Amino acid sequence: MGPHLARLAAALLASVVTASALGAQSPATGTIAGTITDSIRAKPAVGATVLLTRLSPEPSELRTTVTDDKGRFRFDTLVAGRYSIAFATDYLDSLSINVPPREVALATGRLERVDFTTPSGATLRAVACPGIALTRDRGAVIGDVTNADSETPLSGAQVAVSWTELSVDSAMHAVTTPRGGVVAADSQGHYRLCGVPTDTYLMVQVQDSGRAGSALTLIVGHDGGVIRRDLSLSPASARSIASLDSAAAAAARHDTITAPLLTGNATLAGVVHTAAGGAMPDAEVRVRGAAGMARTDSSGRFTLTGQPAGSQLLETRHIGYLLSQTPVELRSGKAANASVTLTRIVSLDSIRVVAQRSRYAEFEENRKNKSVHGRFLDEDQIEHQHAMQASDLLRMVPGFRVEGSGLDTKVFTTHGNFEVSSMGPCEANIVVNGIEHQDINLIDPVNIGAIEAYAGPTDGPVQYDRPCGVIVIWLKRGRPHR
Repeated sequence: MGPHLARLAAALLASVVTASALGAQSPATGTIAGTITDSIRAKPAVGATVLLTRLSPEPSELRTTVTDDKGRFRFDTLVAGRYSIAFATDYLDSLSINVPPREVALATGRLERVDFTTPSGATLRAVACPGIALTRDRGAVIGDVTNADSETPLSGAQVAVSWTELSVDSAMHAVTTPRGGVVAADSQGHYRLCGVPTDTYLMVQVQDSGRAGSALTLIVGHDGGVIRRDLSLSPASARSIASLDSAAAAAARHDTITAPLLTGNATLAGVVHTAAGGAMPDAEVRVRGAAGMARTDSSGRFTLTGQPAGSQLLETRHIGYLLSQTPVELRSGKAANASVTLTRIVSLDSIRVVAQRSRYAEFEENRKNKSVHGRFLDEDQIEHQHAMQASDLLRMVPGFRVEGSGLDTKVFTTHGNFEVSSMGPCEANIVVNGIEHQDINLIDPVNIGAIEAYAGPTDGPVQYDRPCGVIVIWLKRGRPHR
């Protein structure tokens, strides 16, 4: 049961006066059943929690159940009387939104049906941003901002959001435009970012008193249109905005400045699983921008100490698996817990055909397209380099610079005025078999079949996030991983 539903249950029970002694009860033969439909996805709400509270006769009784794969729920052997029924889904619970409970009068031996429908995306948008008409391609991020050191609302703190907008000009050329905005938290620490694009990578950061928290990557779905992300900032361990500005200016001058890693006295413990639920040993786990790294043990468990407080991003890596980025809330002197699931990078099986043709059709199509300006490495060129790491394949590609080593390696664009973004050096989007924002050295170069590299913000395939350039990697098909 989610925290919001638990509060709802307590409120319902508080409205019922519990008898001091149990009384005689009628034969328990009544049934209440129904369905819950997820109107956002237009399908049954599977796994929704349903709460049944008997209002009369006394004493009060509370039951819970979970909907099945068809969204159905059922309560049998009920005493005749009045009942209140409420429900919650994980998504609604995350937004702290509840559907009003329904009352049912149940007679002995009767079956009463109660069907629910979750609020639509349009309704959720209206609740999140009253008085603002949001179309399906626009949504909202809501939440509370807290001082991570004192646990008090951070009233007046600024929440900044940025994204890249793609459009087409009169000559049918793709145009990439940086967008963003800032809102202030109210006296209770509440904030609302209304009108952000849906299904787009958003960078969200809290700033206050010359300090800036970690930038978190969020996506608001088209259908629901609203997500809740509570944010916190530790004045004691957050970076100063002045130092971030200095680092961005240095990057623009091609100076190399290594920002000091964040430290603190927060602890983060957790476990890393495979998609099948098995333990993932020897995965690398660290908080982005913070000192310290841990590797999971044979049971997939890890512990990180000396971490900065506030909203942070936990990064989990393992060769052959997609990078996982998990927002976590850390507090000074306290231990937080996290559970991470890693997904394998899959190589597709090769297909037997009579005619000889390339196994990377999209790669070949882009290479032949004169309107696409990129660098292309095919399988023979890649194998000829005998690269030890995937990043080594990009060190001589014009328009990019490679910094770092191992899993800490980053690839930045050096294309024109786009080398530095508002949050520092402009890191290229690494796409692996269509999956964006991966780490370059999570992939063994022996598994790479083709590479497309686009340094400019308008050069690459339009379906990818590309303000800092994009590197599209195609894995070999029908080849095993090392």
